[in-house]
Amino acid sequence: MTNKLIKVDRVRSVAEAVAVEELGAGLVGVALDEDPRFADRRVVSADLAAEIGRSLSRAKFVVELDFREDPREALRRAELLRPDLVQPITGAVPPDEMRAALSGAGVGIVYAGIEIAHDDDPSWVLSRYADTNDLNAALFQADVLPEYRNSWEFLRDEAPEFEDEFQIGDLNQLGRDHPLVAAFNFTPRNVGEIVATLPGIRGIALTLADNATRTDLHFLRYEAAVEVLHALRS
Repeated sequence: MTNKLIKVDRVRSVAEAVAVEELGAGLVGVALDEDPRFADRRVVSADLAAEIGRSLSRAKFVVELDFREDPREALRRAELLRPDLVQPITGAVPPDEMRAALSGAGVGIVYAGIEIAHDDDPSWVLSRYADTNDLNAALFQADVLPEYRNSWEFLRDEAPEFEDEFQIGDLNQLGRDHPLVAAFNFTPRNVGEIVATLPGIRGIALTLADNATRTDLHFLRYEAAVEVLHALRS
């Protein structure tokens, strides 16, 4: 069992949403628009998204939208669903007016699509947001060392051999400085250790997908994610 925040992205049915909530997810997200990183059928209609949102009894509802081409339309669609949080696809920053409208409605923003490479300086990780005032950032979501299939094991065992590499301590400090959830190569065997070793971060993020358009990306098929969630409860 963990008291860390668990975020599960891209559920595509009420059954999936209810199941991951019962297994401890505190944030449950749906995708209303295509994410260029994935090639699957996990985008849901507005009607289904609304039904999924209503099915949640405890978890906060997150809606993933594309703010890049028509931010006003994205805002309109978000407002109709009344989510707790919105998550712009690819980590795009919505225009000032859109951020202000979301803030006024009590809707925070999750900035995802952040990637931390093994040779990144910690000061670079969130630097793209440094010059933007009033981000309305409820959460930042980072995929850690996605270039390595065994990202957690590399960070734990190999990175310490090179002091200039990104380290576990750097991730914990980022989490102390910013509300952060992290994604790794989660498995039932390593997820407990990951959570225990990262007290500085807010929690973990599991992104559901069936296929990806890139190899340097962490995602889980639904059945694998359920196994990871079960392991956290044991």
